[in-house]
Amino acid sequence: MKATMLAGLTVAAMAVPTAAVQTVAAASPAPAGDAFYQPPSPLPAGAPGDVIRTEPSGFPTTAIKGPVTTTKVMYLSRDTHDRPIAVTGTVFVPDGPWRGPGPRPLVVDGPGTQGQGDQCAPSKLFASGGEYEAATIIPMLAEGYAVAVTDFEGLGTPGIHPYMNRLSQAHNVIDMGRAALRLGDPSIPKDAPVALWGYSQGGGAVASAVEQLPSYAPELHVVGGFVGAPPADLAATAKYIDGTALMGAIGYTTNGLVEDYPQIKPAVEAALNDKGRQFLEDVSTQCESETIAQFGFHHSSEFTSDGRSIGDHLTEEPIKSVVDAQRIGLIKPTVPVFVTNSTADDLVPPSNVEGLVHEWCALGADVTYREYALPHVAPVVDHSIPGGLALPEAGPWMADRFAGTPVPAGCH
Repeated sequence: MKATMLAGLTVAAMAVPTAAVQTVAAASPAPAGDAFYQPPSPLPAGAPGDVIRTEPSGFPTTAIKGPVTTTKVMYLSRDTHDRPIAVTGTVFVPDGPWRGPGPRPLVVDGPGTQGQGDQCAPSKLFASGGEYEAATIIPMLAEGYAVAVTDFEGLGTPGIHPYMNRLSQAHNVIDMGRAALRLGDPSIPKDAPVALWGYSQGGGAVASAVEQLPSYAPELHVVGGFVGAPPADLAATAKYIDGTALMGAIGYTTNGLVEDYPQIKPAVEAALNDKGRQFLEDVSTQCESETIAQFGFHHSSEFTSDGRSIGDHLTEEPIKSVVDAQRIGLIKPTVPVFVTNSTADDLVPPSNVEGLVHEWCALGADVTYREYALPHVAPVVDHSIPGGLALPEAGPWMADRFAGTPVPAGCH
């Protein structure tokens, strides 16, 4: 199993080819096209993770042996303030039989930064072959795992995507797992073991999810979580990312905070100049590549009324309190976690990831930590490389968790 995972990871890292993929009919009626992403009003009664609607989707790749059933899903979840919302995502199930022990495992993937426009939803990009998370999930599907990928709140569905808001993302990831188990697919039974996987934005989402599991989803059989380059401290990350290729993510973050905490909107607007207010409006409808092209290597001080950075304003009240509420590392994960980052990361402060590990370890969590000492290669690439480097080790680590192999207690 581990050798297969390693081989699959190598293939996925090189390319994501295209080919036809088998799908099934929707389990419940769904509107056509983008209407799929419009939730019913009012939302149906139900529990987090209940499926609202499904429809067949596509996943163009030849990197997997055998067909994969691909289903787009809308499911119930909860926002930052525990209010019911509808979120979409995609569930992939290999059509071949699971040949491992026990039921087929499920991996729930929290995707990395996509942007803030509805067109950036991973479920839309998977169908066209344009979603980079495919390089992560291909080897998992080749291994025989089912994989579920959330779009996160507000990507595809109405409203601003609350980028990096801790509880929203944790709920979305966990409820994506619940939804996949409730689809009724006999090949992923309700008692299937679950692992959570995420890098960058997804790493932050999974980091928050493993903290929330005991209180939010005690019934879910989660065996472990992979947490890659998590932005655990938004204020520090905003200052670190300023002037880099993905400086525009500061705009995503600010928009998301205003969306969930409207009481800070007057302070945000007062801190920005006209150019800054236009910056927030522009990035709210962009995908990551467009944001990089338009705002890459700018400094946020260009957009403020006093010439200080947006990161400086995030550390002042009334904004500071809502930024502090997004802090990850204060709650002990009750499942084993594998954390990774790089000394050359240009988008997430390496010291913050190391700090998260120390905080979890001090709380008594079981943490495997890998920090890669790498040279600087290129903007954004420096942030992305460790995700691929960790896969040949993190993949077998996850397989061991599915197999029930005990993880050494403590931190490594």
